[in-house]
Amino acid sequence: MRQRAPAVVVSTADRKAPKEQRILDAARELLLRHGPRGFAIADIAALAGVGKGTVYLYWESKESLIIDLYARDAMAMLETVHTSVAADANIIVPHSFLPLMRRTVRKHPFIVAMQTQDSELLGWFKEHPDIRRIRSTIGPVPLLVKIIPILREHGLIRTDLSAGTQIYALLAMVEGMFHMDANDPVVDPRQFGVEDSDVMLSDVSRVLLEPSTPVDSRAVESAASTALMTFDHARSEFLREIYPDAKIAE
Repeated sequence: MRQRAPAVVVSTADRKAPKEQRILDAARELLLRHGPRGFAIADIAALAGVGKGTVYLYWESKESLIIDLYARDAMAMLETVHTSVAADANIIVPHSFLPLMRRTVRKHPFIVAMQTQDSELLGWFKEHPDIRRIRSTIGPVPLLVKIIPILREHGLIRTDLSAGTQIYALLAMVEGMFHMDANDPVVDPRQFGVEDSDVMLSDVSRVLLEPSTPVDSRAVESAASTALMTFDHARSEFLREIYPDAKIAE
């Protein structure tokens, strides 16, 4: 079911009314605790300290509220990445960018659930078209797929391998780490002397992707600028898909 526009303007500086934020916080807590089938609108209202009718002022159904939680998690992830690259262009280099993506994803349980297809947290929402849209527009995988050609164009990654090979190898590595982060790993990385898996990801990214010669700082700045425009485009595309009737503030 297509969502209606949110009750507030969607923007990168989104400030919600206190009641709406309380409802979102309550729904988030219940969803994390019980999964999508384990609570009702009445439970959300009770935990938020509002009436059921107030919830329906902002969302037409529990389904639309849950989708909004996933969408906002995805937007928050993208916002963090955008802000980090805007503050320091060097973040766009793979050995910095990939650990940033992983750290950011770990802070957003609904993004982790989408990436790992967590049946307990997603439930029947795994096949929901809006969840698919979120994953395909501003999820971590499509962002990484968009970034690789930019880095190649600016000389920040090797070109002796095809872009497709690099993307596939990168996604296999990153997706594997998402799954290991979400579940108890069969093998403890510390038994191999890996104390900090983010450092390991940074080192492997450097060897797998980056050229052996130093890169030009101007190329880094240009790549970061292009990446930021790509993030902005992905955000706008996402908002048009998920909130087609919303007034979008850039």
